[in-house]
Amino acid sequence: MTIPARDIRELKQRISAISDGAEAPMDAPLISTGCLEIDLGLPSAGLATGTVHEIAGAGYRDRSAALGFTLGLTARLLKERPGPLIWCQLRDRDRLHIHAPGLMAFGIDPGRITKVTLNQEADLLWAMEEALDCPYLAGVIGILWSEKLYNFTSSRRLSLRAKKSGVTALMVRSHRANGTSTAKTRWRIANAPSESPNHDKTALPRLGKAQWRVDLTRCGNGFEKKWDVVWNHEAIRFDLASRVANRAPVSAQEPATATG
Repeated sequence: MTIPARDIRELKQRISAISDGAEAPMDAPLISTGCLEIDLGLPSAGLATGTVHEIAGAGYRDRSAALGFTLGLTARLLKERPGPLIWCQLRDRDRLHIHAPGLMAFGIDPGRITKVTLNQEADLLWAMEEALDCPYLAGVIGILWSEKLYNFTSSRRLSLRAKKSGVTALMVRSHRANGTSTAKTRWRIANAPSESPNHDKTALPRLGKAQWRVDLTRCGNGFEKKWDVVWNHEAIRFDLASRVANRAPVSAQEPATATG
């Protein structure tokens, strides 16, 4: 692994500045998804902090779904924990990258995100380990659309760092990813059609809320769980698609007419 000394110094200076200028976050052993049904499906009735969680698309075309679901979890993480978040991703023009308008659509303040773009997978895993050593961070995100080095040993190294600092790591993996790891939970995400918010059939339909088919394939209790989930960007939380679909559209009431 070859990392320029200048880049190492710069990253360490940024982490040191965070440590010197921030107060240690309050203990938050669980992060709620905002949806009671999903929280109750998790081993501790919430997303455990200080550990690693893995997210992957159900197929190649579901990469955007996996990234969108990860942004939702990131928004929940930033909502309940103070401090900045480190986003680690490989330098690849053909892959999906975050940008400010997309972050704000999920209720994420781009000013709290520090994106670290790296050339090699080994560099990305090293950067995540170093970032997880800083307890003043809200979280650490790693994006690995293709992987060769990430395995049980490397995931255990990340888990030990996360447990020590209490910082949560989200690792986005390829749909082809296999093998064991020490991740606390593993999610598989697929795209799902969203309902248009425009109820006027004569008007041009608009994009609805982001919706996914979520498969929790690993959660520590041996039971696989599935939900159809939508993202509520107004409340910055997840919700069940069935519950949202059953809500009647709000319409203006006609004024009562006097009779007599």
